[in-house]
Amino acid sequence: MKPTSDPDWKERREKIEGYYRDIDKLGMTDMGKIKAIVVKSGDKLIVEFDDGDGILYEIIEDLINPLRMIKTLSENEIKKYS
Repeated sequence: MKPTSDPDWKERREKIEGYYRDIDKLGMTDMGKIKAIVVKSGDKLIVEFDDGDGILYEIIEDLINPLRMIKTLSENEIKKYS
């Protein structure tokens, strides 16, 4: 990835990296999260975090990386999917 001096991008990148760290915690029973969910290729998945923001993913037919990140979502954008 090409380095950028844009401070907004740095903040967004750090936030996205934090989301990925949080995703690693999904499914852990001590956090009270869902253990498993069945989805099909083409379905959409929204991971919502405690701060209200989230990430929209599409399920794809790839055994190595079955989640394709579509975009980050604000709390208001997430409400549109509800």
